[in-house]
Amino acid sequence: MTIKIIALLSAAACIASPALAVINAPVPTDNYIVFGGADWAWASPCSPYAGNSCGPIDMSYQSTQGWRVAVAADFASGITAADFGTADNFKCASDYFTTFEPSHCDYNDAVSHFIYNDPLNSLPDESRLETWVIRDAGSPAPEPASWAMMLGGFGMIGGAMRSRRKASITFA
Repeated sequence: MTIKIIALLSAAACIASPALAVINAPVPTDNYIVFGGADWAWASPCSPYAGNSCGPIDMSYQSTQGWRVAVAADFASGITAADFGTADNFKCASDYFTTFEPSHCDYNDAVSHFIYNDPLNSLPDESRLETWVIRDAGSPAPEPASWAMMLGGFGMIGGAMRSRRKASITFA
């Protein structure tokens, strides 16, 4: 009887608290902005190496897409929270970089420049800072399926060119 109750409680705990996971897919264009010749994404409500109740951001997949944590020099472009939208409607990509719950972006922190690596940040050692990431605009790393399609296309073009050359030699 006791084993059944423990098993039932364990199953209920699993249902009540779904597993959190970073979305290992390219960040959709609806979730980032293009500013100053670069793609900018709001990656986390915490600093990338956060302690406290925040966990570090996960760049294992997104770095393959060209994303990296913004450094102080990147902020020289003059980007601000307002470039991401308004307090009521702004672009947030934290689901693609963190398992922190709730996965969100804190607009008020960003307006106050409480952003990791932002030179205007007055709290540079605070672990609960927003993190923005950046990559060269329009240059994400190709997906494996894209590589396969491109190589297949080159193969078909090569095959067509080869058969044309054979046909012209045979009938010449």
